[in-house]
Amino acid sequence: MKSREQSLFAGLLQKQSRTQLAIILGVAAMLLILFSELFSTPAKPAASAGSSAAVSETVYREQLETQLKELIEQLDGAGKTVVMVTLESGEETIYAVDTQSGQMQNQETHVLLEDGSALEETTYLPAVCGVAVVCDGGGDVRVAARITELVRALLDLSANRICVEQRKG
Repeated sequence: MKSREQSLFAGLLQKQSRTQLAIILGVAAMLLILFSELFSTPAKPAASAGSSAAVSETVYREQLETQLKELIEQLDGAGKTVVMVTLESGEETIYAVDTQSGQMQNQETHVLLEDGSALEETTYLPAVCGVAVVCDGGGDVRVAARITELVRALLDLSANRICVEQRKG
C-alpha cells in the first residue's frame, strides 16, 4: 500500500502531472467555495429590510385605525364606526454618526455594532396624511365636529385632512 502511494506521489511531481494537479486543486477549491456559499446562513438581504419596513408601517397604520375606531365609538351619538388612516411616508431611521476632525476636513462614519449593523440613534414613525371616519352618527353635524376635534387633538392634523361621513344602512 505504501509503495502505491509513493509511486502516485512521485508521479504527481513530474512536470506534466503538475499541471493536472493544479487544475484538480483549482476545481476542488471552486467546489469548496460553492458549497460554503450554499450551506452558509444568509445575511439579511436588502429586500427584506424594505419589506420589514412595509410590514411595520402596515402594523402601525392598523393599530392607529383600531385605536381611533374604539375611541370614536365611545363618543355619544357616533355608533358603529369604521376608520381609515393614510400615511404620508414610511418609518425613518437616523443612524449614529462618528465625526473625526482633521486639520483640513471632517470625516463622518456610521457607528457600527459588533454584528456589522449600524447603531440606530432615532426612529421616526410614519407621518399621518389623512383620516376618514364613517360612522352611524356621521350625518349629525355636532357628532362630526366632535369626532373631527378628537382626531385633530390626537394626531395634530388640520381639519381639512379629516373626513367624517354617515354610514349607509
